Amino acid sequence: MWRANLRALAVRSASSVDSGYASSSQLAVAFERIGGESRHYLVSARPRFSGPPVTVSVAPSADRAIVGGLMSDTRYDVTIAACLDAACVRQTSPVDAGVSVETAQEVWQVQASGDSIASALRVVSDGNVKVHASRFGTDAPPAVAGRVQLYYGPMTQAHKGLAVAASDRVADADPTSVSRFSSLAGASGLITPEKAATLVAEVATGQAVPLAGGPVRLFFEARGADGRTRILHLDSQDGLLGRDFNSGAGSVCATAADYASGGPCAPAIDVAVAGDADGNPGISDARQFKVAYPALEDWRWSGTPGTFMILTVSTAGCSSSMRTSAYALYDGARWRVQYRSPSCPKLFENIQAPMPVHIGGARYKMYFGSPSETAGTVPGSRLPFLGPKRVAYADAAASGDPAVVEFEDWEPISAARDVRFVWPSGRELSDTEEGYLDDFVMLMPTGDPALQVMYTGMTEGSNPPFLAMAVLLNP
Repeated sequence: MWRANLRALAVRSASSVDSGYASSSQLAVAFERIGGESRHYLVSARPRFSGPPVTVSVAPSADRAIVGGLMSDTRYDVTIAACLDAACVRQTSPVDAGVSVETAQEVWQVQASGDSIASALRVVSDGNVKVHASRFGTDAPPAVAGRVQLYYGPMTQAHKGLAVAASDRVADADPTSVSRFSSLAGASGLITPEKAATLVAEVATGQAVPLAGGPVRLFFEARGADGRTRILHLDSQDGLLGRDFNSGAGSVCATAADYASGGPCAPAIDVAVAGDADGNPGISDARQFKVAYPALEDWRWSGTPGTFMILTVSTAGCSSSMRTSAYALYDGARWRVQYRSPSCPKLFENIQAPMPVHIGGARYKMYFGSPSETAGTVPGSRLPFLGPKRVAYADAAASGDPAVVEFEDWEPISAARDVRFVWPSGRELSDTEEGYLDDFVMLMPTGDPALQVMYTGMTEGSNPPFLAMAVLLNP
């Protein structure tokens, strides 16, 4: 045994933006080396209340380490052991106890020329709501290689649905490289038809997922002719360019004939509702959703069984909450909603617009709005108010299959952490300014956690939303 004199403290953020904030996901650890031989050291940071530890191996000649991949705003107990063999079966612990330290809250800065909504950057000129962003690797087709591409709802009613916006630059460590997009509305994407098709009467939110080997799969939410909303998909006809989803002569999907069975834009059903063939019991509508896959390992999805989807659902008699989200796992052929009883799915309650983000291995964080908290609501506004934003975490190692993130691997929603939003001046967004942030999507444009961005609908509660952007100052 030895006296390690272990110290752990906050570390300055590794963000590409020099913010001066302490990192929300890293801690610096220093210690005194043990006398005699050791093969290496193991430094372990265990969250105080729940969850598996994060462990890093440290060379025998070192006396400090950075422990990364931690949860924000979380107290960790940090310990160290000296390993006497490669597997660390034989180890020596110090005589002094471990130390406790807390990570910082996440701080997101809205990109703006001032500190008001009127001064916020508009990332695409006709952007309104329903934004999603997809990252394309450097081995993608030249037009999208190394870039972010947006799929969003345009302002123009003639193009209502899901349009595509092309990035003006290849993504790099500079946030401005992913801040400007050119609209392809009317020439690319999905448009709500004037007359309803069976499955598509109105096109709502969507998410484009590049597939391993191509093409791009555009998952989207659509209200059908029967008034019920389902999650559907179309595959791109231009491979990994991801702009043309019409298998016919057109470059957009726009008419009832396009979306009809046998048409060039006939979609496949991913999440059916009660009453459909292979429908999901107890679910009358399946809405806003996100597919999560290990995007830090590969920008394309390989169709791996166990991939998860979080989706907003309407249920009867399963929850007293006004906003609930269900959980589906992909089995290699279809998405299977997870159930707690024959007619009630497993639910996240009182959350809205859930957005999962891969943070390495089989670990994810999930952002969401807390709509039951209504401070800041504009009286009489008909725009969605999502309340303050929170972040929760999941680790597949918490239960069951260590390679599959199951519903039970998520920490309780009640344990979720607050997320801070600031203007460039440092002023915190008001309850109203933050509460109306909607349809947000977070991603790492270069695959490096040092740059994390958010695209979101923004409004002061009275005027139509536009698409804005924020940057995580302290990853």
